[in-house]
Amino acid sequence: MEESTPGPRVSPAEVASAAASALFLGYSAPMPGTGSRYLDGTVAHETRLLGVPALAAAASGAAERPVGGTVLEAVLGSLSVAGHADLRAAGYLAPLARAALLGERLGKVLAGLSHDDIRPFARALEAAGSGRPGEPRARAYPSGRRAGALAGALDFAAGAGRDATLRDAMRFAAAGDPGDPMAREYAKNFEVTNGLARPALSNALTRVEATRPALVQAYLEILAEVPDLDAARRAGLGEAEEVSRMANGVLKAGGVYSRRGLQAITNLDGLLRSDPRLEPSATEPPVVAAAFLLALEHGAGYLGGRVRPAPRR
Repeated sequence: MEESTPGPRVSPAEVASAAASALFLGYSAPMPGTGSRYLDGTVAHETRLLGVPALAAAASGAAERPVGGTVLEAVLGSLSVAGHADLRAAGYLAPLARAALLGERLGKVLAGLSHDDIRPFARALEAAGSGRPGEPRARAYPSGRRAGALAGALDFAAGAGRDATLRDAMRFAAAGDPGDPMAREYAKNFEVTNGLARPALSNALTRVEATRPALVQAYLEILAEVPDLDAARRAGLGEAEEVSRMANGVLKAGGVYSRRGLQAITNLDGLLRSDPRLEPSATEPPVVAAAFLLALEHGAGYLGGRVRPAPRR
């Protein structure tokens, strides 16, 4: 669900600020079943935060290099500082940042992905998958099998001749059962990010006037609408659909807008953490990407100015 006309061109400083705001706040929000500043996930919260400056810096230079090169720079920069890299954050932000910096439609940027984007992206996947010494790929990319599927699609496209592009590889990886969530966004013009996450987050911010609960609400609305593909890969589509039904139940209870809904969120978080296979790890990245887009549109203060102190425990 993309804008029919390109947006105004923004500066590298604006992109860096928007990326840092979206990442810091997205990583810190207590989205059910994921890591946050309240509770570590598979990677320590501080480790994720240490990689944010490198991710933001790479995004700010996305106009100067191909998308694959931006992703690789973000991953290598994060690894050098934190020993961990969020490939998905880099993969989501790179084309969005490039479109904003060039003042072009996202669809044009994605259509312009070339054969030369493939190998840098594959190198980024390999580097992020290695993480710290001895760390399994599954910790850097939430599903080891899914990372293998994406790597296979990239390898195939790299050897298929100059006419094969990164977009082709993403379409191939998106067509799996259930398919790669980041590849799906590349193949479908960031359908979940633009069509669901962005309006959900924008609406939540007008209702609660605070960033943390708004991010959680947007996350729940996406999860209720789109079964998490990582959970589907680990536990099966039926289990992933059940998680979506539970998220829908939380929304019906009021979500972040009511005391009953907040209790339902706590209950859902406990259920998801009791079975790591159900972690909705594919649902956080489009929320962060949507936060980035809104920060670009309204200024980083649109998010940062809405941060509220956490209640005392």
